Amino acid sequence: MKNPYDYLVNGVGFIFIDLLFLGKADTDILPDFIGYLSFAYGIHLLPSFHNLKPLSKNFAIILMIMSFFVELDRWQGYKILGDIGVQFMQFLFIVFMYFVFQLLLHIHKNKPLEAKTFRTYQKFMAFMLCGFVIQAFSINLNASMRENVHFIGSLLQLLSFFLFLNLCRTCNKYYKRIKENKVHSQ
Repeated sequence: MKNPYDYLVNGVGFIFIDLLFLGKADTDILPDFIGYLSFAYGIHLLPSFHNLKPLSKNFAIILMIMSFFVELDRWQGYKILGDIGVQFMQFLFIVFMYFVFQLLLHIHKNKPLEAKTFRTYQKFMAFMLCGFVIQAFSINLNASMRENVHFIGSLLQLLSFFLFLNLCRTCNKYYKRIKENKVHSQ
């Protein structure tokens, strides 16, 4: 069976690389829509039948389509959406991650991972929201100060990325141990 946590990590990696640089690069080597596609597949593979699963998966597909148009706008150089479009996609990513964490909390309920998932969720959301607000307000600053303030927001988002990466690594190890124990007991 394929590991859903690998797809979640790949998804957040593809999306985060763009969020970190806030569209400063003209060409995004790791387009966000591939990250959302990876997220949708990883969510599909998660072992749950909760009603949050189809909602999260459909949200990932909608974000994949929206991010394709934001990327297309940047690739063609029109920049019609500009920084506001990128900020809007960041906001939607934070909302999406709320649903992903709620699904993970449901899956990890009454398991040793529940407390770690909840702590990671709290820290992830705090860092992402602080980084988002800092970057959103940095648009209004002069150019010399904007880069420094933007860098602080990026560091907060980088920290949230590593928190999610660590959670997925821990979940991967936990479910791998369970799978090995089932094989050995048979």
